[in-house]
Amino acid sequence: MTLLQHPIFRRLYAAHIVHIIGNEFTFIAVVGLLHDLSGSGLSFAAGTVFRMVPYVLTSLFSGALVENWDKRRVMLIVNLLRGILVSLFFLITSVTYLWIAFLLLILVNICSAFFQPAMQVAIVSSVEERDRLAANSLLQGTTSFLIIVCQGIAAVLVYLFSYRYNFLLDAACYLLSLFILLRLPPIAEAVAHKTGTHFFARLQEGFRYIGGNRRIGQVILYQMAERACAAYYIMLMFYVLQERGEGLYVFGLLDIPLGLGGVIAGIAAGRLAERLNEQGISRFQGWALIAMGLSIVAVFHIKPLLGLAVAILFCSFASFSSSILSVTKLQKLADPAFLARVFSIREMATMGAFSASCLVLGFCAEQVGSAAVSVWLGLFGVVAGVFWLWSRKQLHRLEEQESSVHPE
Repeated sequence: MTLLQHPIFRRLYAAHIVHIIGNEFTFIAVVGLLHDLSGSGLSFAAGTVFRMVPYVLTSLFSGALVENWDKRRVMLIVNLLRGILVSLFFLITSVTYLWIAFLLLILVNICSAFFQPAMQVAIVSSVEERDRLAANSLLQGTTSFLIIVCQGIAAVLVYLFSYRYNFLLDAACYLLSLFILLRLPPIAEAVAHKTGTHFFARLQEGFRYIGGNRRIGQVILYQMAERACAAYYIMLMFYVLQERGEGLYVFGLLDIPLGLGGVIAGIAAGRLAERLNEQGISRFQGWALIAMGLSIVAVFHIKPLLGLAVAILFCSFASFSSSILSVTKLQKLADPAFLARVFSIREMATMGAFSASCLVLGFCAEQVGSAAVSVWLGLFGVVAGVFWLWSRKQLHRLEEQESSVHPE
């Protein structure tokens, strides 16, 4: 593959693989830790909020700061700090120290908020525009494949041993990722150069740029709706571990169809982009949201585990497909000078929607049951998808009218 012949993308890709391997081990370990220390649906939601809220708030300004920093150095420092912090989870053994677990989640995700805009700038700087969809599909497809493999391995390790050792494996992966990035070649930033403009002025410019670019704003709103639907996953923890009384390894195994859906999406997204025009891709995004809504309802109303896994597979495919296509759209639409700010604001908006939804869904699931809540969440997904399809049709008509009034 020609993408992997590029030295910058190849090392970013390798570091990403190693990081995802460790991250999947830690994810199930954090679920196990919260289950042991508390076990309530609200604690699962709180864990997600303590991961996402710091990420959201930090993303508000991380892009504007990263613009003036060395991207390679940012990624190196972030991986070093995350490796140290993740290893400290291993020492938490009592509910007395539950607050320390939440504090570590906060610190790890503050660090992570600086990594995403730095990596996006590195990808756009090193990958030509015609290859970016392939790059995003490769990253997403690999991530999803690793979810399948690593969650399966993690589930077996949890069943045979203690989930605590997963924290140490993740710390080792962060350090290995750091060593891979140490040899990252210089990143040439043709447009996004260092600027003396005040930080808050650059931040305001970023918001004004998005506000003045209708298409970018609409893509971000679409992704907020998709992330709100994806928060069903927090209910899945409560549903599987508490309402169904399954073991932690079962929850880990259910991540396999989640990853498989992402793999299929990574393959399908590139082919869809080749066969469909811009209008066709927008229609696919709308139907993907509708499919997510229907799948969410199915997840919490199908009793056999096999049926539950199939519903998760369909939901995952719809979610990952829409995400790949949306990220590629943003990379194409955004001016390179604003790219870091666009993606940091996008992270703030989408993860903010995800965090708020997780907290609401976790609380409501504990009050009235996950099955009832899933109906309302599914309805939201269907309505959001229908609204997206309607808005795309209106935008297309408006553009046709403008082109007829101002022909080239």
